[in-house]
Amino acid sequence: MFYLVIGYVSLFFQGLIITLLFNQLNVVSLQRKFIMLLSISMCFTYGWWGCLIYTIIFSMIITHLSQKKIPILLSMFYVSYLLVSTAIIYQLLDNVLALIEGNYTAMIMFELIILPWIVFYLQTSLLYYFKRYLVYFVNHILAKYRFQAALLDVTLLSYIYLRFSDLPNRLLIASIILVVIAAYIYCITLYSQKQAIKLAQAEQLQNLIEYTAQIEELYDKLRRFKHDYKNILLSLEYCLDNDDLAGAKKVYHQAIAPTRSIISPELQLISQLQNISDPALKGILSNKLALALAKNLRVTCEIAQKITLDPRVTQLDMVRLLSIFMDNAIEAAYQVNKGCLDFAFFEHDNEQFIVIRNSTKYEKIELQLLDKVGYTTKNSQGHGYGLANVSAILRDYPFISLNTSSSHYIFQQELIITGGYQDEHCYFRR
Repeated sequence: MFYLVIGYVSLFFQGLIITLLFNQLNVVSLQRKFIMLLSISMCFTYGWWGCLIYTIIFSMIITHLSQKKIPILLSMFYVSYLLVSTAIIYQLLDNVLALIEGNYTAMIMFELIILPWIVFYLQTSLLYYFKRYLVYFVNHILAKYRFQAALLDVTLLSYIYLRFSDLPNRLLIASIILVVIAAYIYCITLYSQKQAIKLAQAEQLQNLIEYTAQIEELYDKLRRFKHDYKNILLSLEYCLDNDDLAGAKKVYHQAIAPTRSIISPELQLISQLQNISDPALKGILSNKLALALAKNLRVTCEIAQKITLDPRVTQLDMVRLLSIFMDNAIEAAYQVNKGCLDFAFFEHDNEQFIVIRNSTKYEKIELQLLDKVGYTTKNSQGHGYGLANVSAILRDYPFISLNTSSSHYIFQQELIITGGYQDEHCYFRR
Protein backbone atom coordinates (compact mmCIF):
# COMPACT_ATOMS: atom_id res chain seq x y z
CA MET A 1 0.00 0.00 0.00
CA PHE A 2 2.83 2.37 0.89
CA TYR A 3 4.55 1.86 -2.47
CA LEU A 4 1.23 2.33 -4.28
CA VAL A 5 0.83 5.72 -2.64
CA ILE A 6 4.40 6.59 -3.61
CA GLY A 7 3.58 5.64 -7.21
CA TYR A 8 0.49 7.85 -7.29
CA VAL A 9 2.36 10.79 -5.82
CA SER A 10 5.11 10.33 -8.42
CA LEU A 11 2.51 10.30 -11.21
CA PHE A 12 0.90 13.43 -9.77
CA PHE A 13 4.22 15.24 -9.98
CA GLN A 14 4.67 14.06 -13.56
CA GLY A 15 1.24 15.43 -14.42
CA LEU A 16 2.06 18.71 -12.69
CA ILE A 17 5.30 18.98 -14.67
CA ILE A 18 3.52 18.36 -17.99
CA THR A 19 0.81 20.92 -17.17
CA LEU A 20 3.29 23.60 -16.09
CA LEU A 21 5.41 22.95 -19.18
CA PHE A 22 2.36 23.37 -21.35
CA ASN A 23 1.69 26.75 -19.74
CA GLN A 24 5.22 27.77 -20.76
CA LEU A 25 4.31 27.22 -24.39
CA ASN A 26 1.97 30.22 -24.05
CA VAL A 27 -0.62 28.54 -26.26
CA VAL A 28 -3.52 29.02 -23.85
CA SER A 29 -3.54 29.94 -20.19
CA LEU A 30 -4.58 27.10 -17.87
CA GLN A 31 -6.39 28.18 -14.73
CA ARG A 32 -5.37 26.69 -11.41
CA LYS A 33 -8.38 24.39 -11.34
CA PHE A 34 -7.37 22.87 -14.68
CA ILE A 35 -3.75 22.54 -13.57
CA MET A 36 -4.86 20.64 -10.48
CA LEU A 37 -7.41 18.54 -12.41
CA LEU A 38 -4.89 17.50 -15.06
CA SER A 39 -2.20 16.81 -12.48
CA ILE A 40 -4.55 14.55 -10.49
CA SER A 41 -5.86 12.82 -13.62
CA MET A 42 -2.26 11.78 -14.37
CA CYS A 43 -2.58 9.40 -11.39
CA PHE A 44 -4.89 7.21 -13.50
CA THR A 45 -2.45 6.75 -16.38
CA TYR A 46 -1.22 3.32 -15.36
CA GLY A 47 -1.18 1.46 -18.63
CA TRP A 48 -1.76 2.36 -22.26
CA TRP A 49 -5.43 3.22 -22.00
CA GLY A 50 -4.89 5.54 -19.07
CA CYS A 51 -2.30 7.57 -21.01
CA LEU A 52 -4.56 7.70 -24.05
CA ILE A 53 -7.55 8.93 -22.02
CA TYR A 54 -5.34 11.49 -20.25
CA THR A 55 -4.07 12.79 -23.60
CA ILE A 56 -7.60 13.06 -25.01
CA ILE A 57 -8.94 14.88 -21.93
CA PHE A 58 -6.00 17.29 -21.86
CA SER A 59 -6.37 17.95 -25.61
CA MET A 60 -10.11 18.57 -25.35
CA ILE A 61 -9.52 21.11 -22.56
CA ILE A 62 -6.96 22.94 -24.74
CA THR A 63 -9.32 22.99 -27.70
CA HIS A 64 -12.16 24.24 -25.51
CA LEU A 65 -10.10 27.00 -23.85
CA SER A 66 -8.81 28.19 -27.22
CA GLN A 67 -12.42 28.46 -28.44
CA LYS A 68 -11.66 25.78 -31.04
CA LYS A 69 -8.89 27.86 -32.62
CA ILE A 70 -6.52 24.97 -31.82
CA PRO A 71 -7.94 21.79 -33.43
CA ILE A 72 -7.93 18.58 -31.43
CA LEU A 73 -5.17 17.04 -33.58
CA LEU A 74 -2.82 19.92 -32.80
CA SER A 75 -3.73 19.84 -29.12
CA MET A 76 -2.95 16.11 -29.03
CA PHE A 77 0.46 16.75 -30.55
CA TYR A 78 1.33 19.30 -27.86
CA VAL A 79 0.21 16.95 -25.07
CA SER A 80 1.70 13.76 -26.51
CA TYR A 81 5.02 15.51 -27.17
CA LEU A 82 5.25 16.72 -23.56
CA LEU A 83 4.07 13.36 -22.26
CA VAL A 84 6.59 11.36 -24.27
CA SER A 85 9.55 13.69 -23.69
CA THR A 86 8.87 13.80 -19.95
CA ALA A 87 8.52 10.01 -19.83
CA ILE A 88 11.84 9.58 -21.64
CA ILE A 89 13.69 11.88 -19.23
CA TYR A 90 12.09 10.14 -16.26
CA GLN A 91 13.11 6.77 -17.65
CA LEU A 92 16.70 7.88 -18.16
CA LEU A 93 16.97 9.39 -14.69
CA ASP A 94 15.32 6.40 -13.05
CA ASN A 95 18.47 4.51 -13.88
CA VAL A 96 20.21 6.66 -11.31
CA LEU A 97 18.07 4.90 -8.69
CA ALA A 98 20.11 1.78 -9.33
CA LEU A 99 23.08 3.52 -7.73
CA ILE A 100 21.24 3.90 -4.42
CA GLU A 101 19.32 0.61 -4.55
CA GLY A 102 18.79 -0.80 -1.08
CA ASN A 103 18.59 2.59 0.60
CA TYR A 104 14.80 2.94 0.47
CA THR A 105 14.70 6.32 2.25
CA ALA A 106 17.13 7.81 -0.26
CA MET A 107 15.21 6.24 -3.16
CA ILE A 108 11.89 7.72 -1.97
CA MET A 109 13.39 11.17 -1.44
CA PHE A 110 14.99 11.02 -4.88
CA GLU A 111 11.77 9.84 -6.53
CA LEU A 112 9.45 12.37 -4.89
CA ILE A 113 11.62 15.42 -4.29
CA ILE A 114 14.80 15.51 -6.35
CA LEU A 115 13.72 13.77 -9.55
CA PRO A 116 10.67 16.00 -10.34
CA TRP A 117 12.78 19.15 -9.95
CA ILE A 118 15.51 17.77 -12.21
CA VAL A 119 13.00 16.73 -14.88
CA PHE A 120 11.22 20.07 -14.72
CA TYR A 121 14.49 21.99 -15.00
CA LEU A 122 15.67 19.89 -17.96
CA GLN A 123 12.33 20.23 -19.76
CA THR A 124 12.23 23.97 -19.11
CA SER A 125 15.73 24.29 -20.55
CA LEU A 126 14.70 22.34 -23.65
CA LEU A 127 11.60 24.48 -24.13
CA TYR A 128 13.69 27.62 -23.83
CA TYR A 129 15.58 26.60 -26.97
CA PHE A 130 12.86 24.73 -28.86
CA LYS A 131 9.59 26.45 -27.88
CA ARG A 132 9.58 28.78 -30.86
CA TYR A 133 10.26 25.94 -33.26
CA LEU A 134 7.64 23.72 -31.62
CA VAL A 135 4.94 26.39 -31.90
CA TYR A 136 6.04 27.18 -35.46
CA PHE A 137 5.91 23.50 -36.38
CA VAL A 138 2.38 23.15 -35.02
CA ASN A 139 0.96 26.44 -36.38
CA HIS A 140 2.60 26.47 -39.81
CA ILE A 141 3.08 22.81 -40.69
CA LEU A 142 0.76 20.51 -38.76
CA ALA A 143 -2.09 23.02 -39.03
CA LYS A 144 -1.63 22.87 -42.80
CA TYR A 145 -1.12 19.13 -43.12
CA ARG A 146 -3.75 17.51 -40.90
CA PHE A 147 -2.92 13.97 -42.08
CA GLN A 148 0.65 14.41 -40.90
CA ALA A 149 -0.65 15.72 -37.57
CA ALA A 150 -2.78 12.61 -37.09
CA LEU A 151 0.14 10.37 -38.09
CA LEU A 152 2.50 12.03 -35.62
CA ASP A 153 -0.09 11.81 -32.83
CA VAL A 154 -0.53 8.08 -33.39
CA THR A 155 3.23 7.53 -33.61
CA LEU A 156 3.95 9.42 -30.39
CA LEU A 157 1.19 7.59 -28.53
CA SER A 158 2.48 4.28 -29.83
CA TYR A 159 5.69 5.02 -27.95
CA ILE A 160 3.66 5.11 -24.73
CA TYR A 161 2.06 1.82 -25.68
CA LEU A 162 5.51 0.29 -26.13
CA ARG A 163 6.55 1.60 -22.73
CA PHE A 164 3.84 -0.48 -21.07
CA SER A 165 4.06 -3.49 -23.39
CA ASP A 166 5.88 -6.80 -22.83
CA LEU A 167 7.54 -6.95 -26.23
CA PRO A 168 11.08 -8.33 -25.98
CA ASN A 169 12.57 -5.62 -28.23
CA ARG A 170 10.41 -2.74 -27.07
CA LEU A 171 13.37 -0.45 -26.29
CA LEU A 172 14.84 -0.97 -29.74
CA ILE A 173 11.45 -0.44 -31.42
CA ALA A 174 10.82 2.69 -29.32
CA SER A 175 14.22 4.09 -30.26
CA ILE A 176 13.54 3.46 -33.95
CA ILE A 177 10.18 5.23 -33.63
CA LEU A 178 11.81 8.28 -32.05
CA VAL A 179 14.49 8.41 -34.77
CA VAL A 180 11.82 8.15 -37.49
CA ILE A 181 9.78 10.93 -35.87
CA ALA A 182 12.81 13.21 -35.60
CA ALA A 183 13.81 12.55 -39.24
CA TYR A 184 10.26 13.08 -40.45
CA ILE A 185 9.89 16.37 -38.55
CA TYR A 186 13.23 17.57 -39.92
CA CYS A 187 12.34 16.72 -43.52
CA ILE A 188 8.84 18.17 -43.45
CA THR A 189 10.17 21.35 -41.82
CA LEU A 190 12.76 21.83 -44.57
CA TYR A 191 10.11 21.24 -47.21
CA SER A 192 7.69 23.66 -45.56
CA GLN A 193 10.34 26.36 -45.21
CA LYS A 194 11.30 26.04 -48.88
CA GLN A 195 7.65 26.36 -49.86
CA ALA A 196 7.25 29.38 -47.58
CA ILE A 197 10.30 31.05 -49.16
CA LYS A 198 8.94 30.40 -52.65
CA LEU A 199 5.56 31.82 -51.65
CA ALA A 200 7.18 34.87 -50.06
CA GLN A 201 9.26 35.46 -53.18
CA ALA A 202 6.16 35.15 -55.36
CA GLU A 203 4.31 37.64 -53.14
CA GLN A 204 7.24 40.07 -53.27
CA LEU A 205 7.33 39.78 -57.06
CA GLN A 206 3.58 40.42 -57.24
CA ASN A 207 3.96 43.45 -54.96
CA LEU A 208 6.70 44.83 -57.20
CA ILE A 209 4.55 44.24 -60.28
CA GLU A 210 1.65 46.10 -58.69
CA TYR A 211 3.98 48.88 -57.56
CA THR A 212 5.36 49.22 -61.09
CA ALA A 213 1.82 49.31 -62.49
CA GLN A 214 0.93 52.11 -60.07
CA ILE A 215 4.01 54.05 -61.12
CA GLU A 216 3.14 53.62 -64.80
CA GLU A 217 -0.46 54.70 -64.26
CA LEU A 218 0.58 57.81 -62.34
CA TYR A 219 3.22 58.62 -64.94
CA ASP A 220 0.62 58.37 -67.68
CA LYS A 221 -1.64 60.81 -65.78
CA LEU A 222 1.23 63.26 -65.35
CA ARG A 223 2.19 62.96 -69.02
CA ARG A 224 -1.33 63.82 -70.12
CA PHE A 225 -1.45 66.69 -67.64
CA LYS A 226 1.88 68.03 -68.91
CA HIS A 227 0.52 67.96 -72.48
CA ASP A 228 -2.49 70.10 -71.55
CA TYR A 229 -1.25 72.47 -68.90
CA LYS A 230 0.44 74.92 -71.31
CA ASN A 231 -2.81 75.49 -73.21
CA ILE A 232 -4.67 75.85 -69.92
CA LEU A 233 -2.21 78.48 -68.70
CA LEU A 234 -2.44 80.37 -72.01
CA SER A 235 -6.21 80.47 -71.75
CA LEU A 236 -6.04 81.67 -68.17
CA GLU A 237 -3.42 84.31 -69.10
CA TYR A 238 -5.61 85.61 -71.93
CA CYS A 239 -8.60 85.99 -69.57
CA LEU A 240 -6.53 87.81 -66.97
CA ASP A 241 -4.92 90.15 -69.51
CA ASN A 242 -8.40 91.14 -70.71
CA ASP A 243 -9.83 91.46 -67.18
CA ASP A 244 -12.26 88.66 -68.02
CA LEU A 245 -12.88 87.41 -64.49
CA ALA A 246 -15.85 85.30 -65.50
CA GLY A 247 -13.77 83.62 -68.20
CA ALA A 248 -10.92 83.01 -65.73
CA LYS A 249 -13.33 81.40 -63.29
CA LYS A 250 -14.70 79.24 -66.09
CA VAL A 251 -11.19 78.13 -67.08
CA TYR A 252 -10.38 77.37 -63.45
CA HIS A 253 -13.49 75.29 -62.76
CA GLN A 254 -13.49 73.45 -66.08
CA ALA A 255 -9.77 72.92 -66.67
CA ILE A 256 -7.70 73.55 -63.55
CA ALA A 257 -9.81 72.28 -60.63
CA PRO A 258 -10.19 68.75 -62.10
CA THR A 259 -6.41 68.43 -62.31
CA ARG A 260 -6.19 68.37 -58.52
CA SER A 261 -6.95 64.67 -58.75
CA ILE A 262 -3.71 64.24 -60.68
CA ILE A 263 -1.79 65.08 -57.50
CA SER A 264 -3.60 62.21 -55.86
CA PRO A 265 -2.97 60.47 -52.52
CA GLU A 266 -1.44 57.59 -54.48
CA LEU A 267 1.11 59.95 -56.03
CA GLN A 268 1.98 61.45 -52.67
CA LEU A 269 2.48 57.98 -51.17
CA ILE A 270 4.56 56.82 -54.12
CA SER A 271 6.79 59.86 -53.80
CA GLN A 272 7.40 59.00 -50.13
CA LEU A 273 8.18 55.36 -50.90
CA GLN A 274 10.93 56.44 -53.28
CA ASN A 275 13.05 57.06 -50.20
CA ILE A 276 13.12 53.34 -49.33
CA SER A 277 15.98 51.63 -51.14
CA ASP A 278 14.80 48.05 -50.58
CA PRO A 279 12.45 47.04 -53.44
CA ALA A 280 10.72 44.30 -51.42
CA LEU A 281 9.78 46.71 -48.61
CA LYS A 282 8.75 49.30 -51.17
CA GLY A 283 6.52 46.75 -52.87
CA ILE A 284 4.78 45.46 -49.73
CA LEU A 285 4.18 49.00 -48.42
CA SER A 286 2.84 50.16 -51.77
CA ASN A 287 0.47 47.20 -51.86
CA LYS A 288 -0.83 47.70 -48.32
CA LEU A 289 -1.17 51.50 -48.59
CA ALA A 290 -3.04 51.12 -51.86
CA LEU A 291 -5.34 48.61 -50.14
CA ALA A 292 -5.98 51.12 -47.34
CA LEU A 293 -6.85 53.83 -49.87
CA ALA A 294 -9.17 51.43 -51.67
CA LYS A 295 -11.02 50.97 -48.36
CA ASN A 296 -11.45 54.78 -48.16
CA LEU A 297 -9.15 55.16 -45.17
CA ARG A 298 -7.36 58.41 -44.51
CA VAL A 299 -3.74 57.45 -45.15
CA THR A 300 -0.53 59.30 -44.43
CA CYS A 301 2.98 58.12 -45.17
CA GLU A 302 6.11 59.87 -43.94
CA ILE A 303 9.54 58.78 -45.16
CA ALA A 304 11.37 62.07 -45.35
CA GLN A 305 14.90 60.77 -45.89
CA LYS A 306 16.66 58.08 -47.88
CA ILE A 307 16.64 54.88 -45.82
CA THR A 308 18.27 51.48 -46.26
CA LEU A 309 17.10 48.70 -43.98
CA ASP A 310 19.63 47.61 -41.36
CA PRO A 311 21.49 44.66 -42.97
CA ARG A 312 21.25 42.66 -39.73
CA VAL A 313 17.53 42.27 -40.42
CA THR A 314 16.63 39.84 -43.19
CA GLN A 315 14.41 41.13 -45.95
CA LEU A 316 11.93 38.27 -45.55
CA ASP A 317 11.46 38.84 -41.80
CA MET A 318 10.88 42.57 -42.23
CA VAL A 319 8.36 41.94 -45.00
CA ARG A 320 6.54 39.49 -42.72
CA LEU A 321 6.52 42.00 -39.86
CA LEU A 322 5.22 44.85 -42.01
CA SER A 323 2.62 42.61 -43.60
CA ILE A 324 1.23 41.56 -40.20
CA PHE A 325 1.26 45.10 -38.80
CA MET A 326 -0.32 46.68 -41.88
CA ASP A 327 -3.00 43.99 -42.31
CA ASN A 328 -4.06 44.33 -38.68
CA ALA A 329 -4.01 48.13 -38.85
CA ILE A 330 -6.08 48.25 -42.04
CA GLU A 331 -8.64 45.80 -40.71
CA ALA A 332 -9.00 47.67 -37.42
CA ALA A 333 -9.25 51.09 -39.08
CA TYR A 334 -11.81 49.80 -41.60
CA GLN A 335 -14.20 49.04 -38.73
CA VAL A 336 -14.22 52.72 -37.77
CA ASN A 337 -16.15 55.46 -39.53
CA LYS A 338 -13.58 57.65 -41.29
CA GLY A 339 -10.77 55.42 -40.06
CA CYS A 340 -7.17 56.52 -40.47
CA LEU A 341 -3.82 54.80 -41.01
CA ASP A 342 -0.46 56.50 -40.49
CA PHE A 343 2.93 55.05 -41.46
CA ALA A 344 6.35 56.53 -40.75
CA PHE A 345 9.89 55.25 -41.34
CA PHE A 346 12.79 57.43 -40.19
CA GLU A 347 16.22 57.49 -38.58
CA HIS A 348 17.32 59.35 -35.46
CA ASP A 349 20.35 59.08 -33.17
CA ASN A 350 21.74 55.86 -34.65
CA GLU A 351 18.33 54.16 -34.62
CA GLN A 352 15.70 53.30 -37.20
CA PHE A 353 12.03 53.80 -36.33
CA ILE A 354 9.02 52.22 -38.00
CA VAL A 355 5.72 53.56 -36.66
CA ILE A 356 2.28 52.27 -37.67
CA ARG A 357 -0.73 53.98 -36.12
CA ASN A 358 -4.41 53.29 -36.77
CA SER A 359 -7.80 54.20 -35.37
CA THR A 360 -9.73 51.51 -33.48
CA LYS A 361 -13.33 50.79 -32.63
CA TYR A 362 -12.58 50.55 -28.93
CA GLU A 363 -11.01 53.24 -26.77
CA LYS A 364 -8.32 50.91 -25.41
CA ILE A 365 -7.12 47.39 -26.28
CA GLU A 366 -5.82 44.97 -23.65
CA LEU A 367 -2.20 44.72 -24.78
CA GLN A 368 -1.21 41.79 -22.55
CA LEU A 369 -3.47 39.45 -24.54
CA LEU A 370 -2.09 40.25 -27.98
CA ASP A 371 0.98 37.97 -27.80
CA LYS A 372 -1.03 34.85 -26.94
CA VAL A 373 -0.69 32.20 -29.63
CA GLY A 374 -4.14 31.68 -31.10
CA TYR A 375 -5.60 34.77 -29.45
CA THR A 376 -7.49 37.02 -31.84
CA THR A 377 -9.57 40.12 -31.48
CA LYS A 378 -10.42 40.50 -35.14
CA ASN A 379 -14.10 40.19 -34.38
CA SER A 380 -13.91 42.51 -31.41
CA GLN A 381 -11.02 44.89 -31.16
CA GLY A 382 -9.54 44.44 -34.56
CA HIS A 383 -6.08 42.89 -34.20
CA GLY A 384 -5.29 39.33 -35.20
CA TYR A 385 -3.22 36.68 -33.48
CA GLY A 386 -0.48 37.26 -36.08
CA LEU A 387 1.05 39.49 -33.44
CA ALA A 388 2.15 36.31 -31.67
CA ASN A 389 4.20 35.52 -34.79
CA VAL A 390 5.75 38.98 -34.48
CA SER A 391 7.05 38.06 -31.04
CA ALA A 392 8.50 34.84 -32.45
CA ILE A 393 10.31 36.71 -35.24
CA LEU A 394 11.68 39.38 -32.92
CA ARG A 395 13.30 36.77 -30.67
CA ASP A 396 15.99 36.47 -33.34
CA TYR A 397 16.69 40.21 -33.18
CA PRO A 398 17.61 41.34 -29.65
CA PHE A 399 18.53 44.77 -31.05
CA ILE A 400 14.93 45.37 -32.16
CA SER A 401 12.39 46.54 -29.62
CA LEU A 402 8.63 46.76 -30.09
CA ASN A 403 6.62 49.39 -28.26
CA THR A 404 2.86 48.90 -28.39
CA SER A 405 0.34 51.41 -27.09
CA SER A 406 -3.41 51.88 -27.18
CA SER A 407 -5.42 54.83 -25.95
CA HIS A 408 -8.10 57.28 -27.07
CA TYR A 409 -9.19 54.99 -29.94
CA ILE A 410 -5.66 54.89 -31.40
CA PHE A 411 -3.47 51.77 -31.61
CA GLN A 412 0.24 52.16 -32.32
CA GLN A 413 3.10 49.78 -33.07
CA GLU A 414 6.64 51.17 -33.00
CA LEU A 415 9.63 49.11 -34.09
CA ILE A 416 13.00 50.48 -32.99
CA ILE A 417 16.16 49.05 -34.55
CA THR A 418 19.07 50.08 -32.34
CA GLY A 419 22.83 49.94 -32.90
CA GLY A 420 23.52 51.56 -36.23
CA TYR A 421 25.96 50.51 -38.88
CA GLN A 422 28.04 52.31 -41.46
CA ASP A 423 29.12 51.21 -44.88
CA GLU A 424 29.57 52.58 -48.36
CA HIS A 425 25.90 52.29 -49.20
CA CYS A 426 24.19 53.55 -46.08
CA TYR A 427 24.95 55.22 -42.81
CA PHE A 428 23.00 56.50 -39.88
CA ARG A 429 23.18 60.21 -39.26
CA ARG A 430 24.08 61.57 -35.86
